Amino acid sequence: MARIFITGSASGIGLETARQLVAKGHMVAIHARDPERADEARRSLPQAEAIAVADISTLAGIRSLARQIDEFGPFDTVIHNEIGRAHV
Repeated sequence: MARIFITGSASGIGLETARQLVAKGHMVAIHARDPERADEARRSLPQAEAIAVADISTLAGIRSLARQIDEFGPFDTVIHNEIGRAHV
């Protein structure tokens, strides 16, 4: 089975994708933009191997996410499911 990391997977399509992959036996790490969404995602998908928390709308957030994912280990697949957010 594959190790898969999915950005933007605390809810919606990303979370459903993670659910389906876990159900097929894959090891899945998910991503949430803040701790509250991470808590919700953990409750929704307790089988997730890991949860990274970072707001990737900023360069600092992208770097933080990269460090966290590095600690989780190598992945066979990365699904980038993040929609850009406008800053006003």
